[in-house]
Amino acid sequence: MSQQAAPPNRIRQLREAAGMSQQEVADAIATSTGGKVSTTAGTVSRWENGVSPLPVFRRALADVFGVKVPELGVPSAAPVPRPRSSAEDFMPDVEQDQRVVDSQRSWKSTRTLLNQNRHRLSQVAAGLYPDHQLGATGLITGPGWIPDAPVDLADIALTELPGAPEPVLDGTEREAARMLPDLTLTRPYPRYTQAVRDLARPRLFEDRVSWRMTGVDWSDGAGRMGFAATTYFAAVDVFEPTAHELAYVALDADGGLAERPTLRDLPYRKLIGAPFTFARRPVMPAISTLTVRRDGDRAEFLMHRRDPRAVAAAGGMLQVIPSGIFQPSSILPAARALDFDLWRNVQREFSEELLGMPECDGHGRPVDYTSGPFAVLDEARASGQLSVHCLGVALDALTLVGEILTVLVVNADVFDGLAADFVDRNDEGQVVAERFPFTEGGVRGLLSSGRVAPAGAGCLELAWRWREHLLPA
Repeated sequence: MSQQAAPPNRIRQLREAAGMSQQEVADAIATSTGGKVSTTAGTVSRWENGVSPLPVFRRALADVFGVKVPELGVPSAAPVPRPRSSAEDFMPDVEQDQRVVDSQRSWKSTRTLLNQNRHRLSQVAAGLYPDHQLGATGLITGPGWIPDAPVDLADIALTELPGAPEPVLDGTEREAARMLPDLTLTRPYPRYTQAVRDLARPRLFEDRVSWRMTGVDWSDGAGRMGFAATTYFAAVDVFEPTAHELAYVALDADGGLAERPTLRDLPYRKLIGAPFTFARRPVMPAISTLTVRRDGDRAEFLMHRRDPRAVAAAGGMLQVIPSGIFQPSSILPAARALDFDLWRNVQREFSEELLGMPECDGHGRPVDYTSGPFAVLDEARASGQLSVHCLGVALDALTLVGEILTVLVVNADVFDGLAADFVDRNDEGQVVAERFPFTEGGVRGLLSSGRVAPAGAGCLELAWRWREHLLPA
């Protein structure tokens, strides 16, 4: 008889003995350290499966479980020197000059105002492109980016272009310098992501391989989308300075709207030029999905409140769920081939955000789409109990980030079977317990509330426009 392998450590055993979920352990670590360190449920899962936590997390875990560090059962490892941050490289063990401190404090203040006023600023930004606004959602759309009717994801052909030229802009341009705080008296931060990392890091902030959009076309009731490779930080280095610039110019110190700027007042946005030209910058799209539960002639939908401490964008706003960047689940070639599929991306985000499954953070094995909730969703789709359509492509006017807007309609029996395992919270925020009626009052009430992120508002706007197509009698 083969012996069962010994667990890699006692973290799972201690967590289960304490009656805690992986997310509760992650939250407790942040609380026990006064917010000085934080982690995610996915990282706790990796620790339980043998990844060795850093010493600071070992101490925090011991505090959370009320044990001594050796009782965690984590194998000892030789100490590894902590890599110095870019700030430490340039300022070794010396006190910062007050002018540098003031520059960084001003930058952080503007970033805080940006995150607190994203909805208002998206409306201001959309006004810069009056001929391309998608209602009052804060989205703008390029010519031909919205199809004549919803298109089933199965009817959209994706093409990857490995030899596509690199975008012209990368966030290091002279016009972007005003959005970067000082690193030293003689040098600003070289990139926006490095400033975020050092001065205002959200809980989820990791560079990952992603896809950037190179084209979109709708014809004959079908669709074609082109993509090339990029990374998450490469896109952030362009889209967050674009938003930061507008906040800096448009808002006063209290977050009030000081003025409505023109493109002449926004040199970096002006440098980007026509926002619908994919070659100018990395247009990294998110896939945002409105999930609708259908029960006969009644329908209702879910929303997600994004935690501003956890995410780099749309923090504090309501968003449709699931929603996530279009990117492979792993750096392994087999995963990349499997994951170059809009439906697979929707499924992964559904499993992570609604079912609490560990996030596919780019470092694991390819996802097994033949089991668990993936198999349930595939079967429901094949049997006609679930449909998933694309409503179009748009840009968040504030950041000029791409948005692939989709809607998933699922019969009540399938939905309720999955909903039995829905979580209240996930790594990105809180799943709103209330289900909103998919009625004109329910949709318009949310859209007029000023609380919905642009992508979510676009999904609601278009889904209600095409409700008879999506929910046929």
